[in-house]
Amino acid sequence: MIQYLNQKKNSAYKPTTRKNKELIRARYREGFILDDFKNVIDLKTVEWLNDPHWSKYLRPETLFGTKFESYLNQKPPKKKWRREDFDLHDEE
Repeated sequence: MIQYLNQKKNSAYKPTTRKNKELIRARYREGFILDDFKNVIDLKTVEWLNDPHWSKYLRPETLFGTKFESYLNQKPPKKKWRREDFDLHDEE
């Protein structure tokens, strides 16, 4: 999970630290699985990565803490469409 977070955020959190292991073990004991961790990381990365205030919270202690289940059950943010997302040229 930590390596996946590091890839998504381009960070260098250590998977071997006691606190990170405790957080992950606690969620496993509650019945969460690997895909749940990836889903939370994906969801919160989309939501927070480019936000100057929230990006600092893309860290194990926030993502895998007591709000984990709330994050997991959160609906994905709606995509903000931009003009560049559409090909406005006719190709007939």
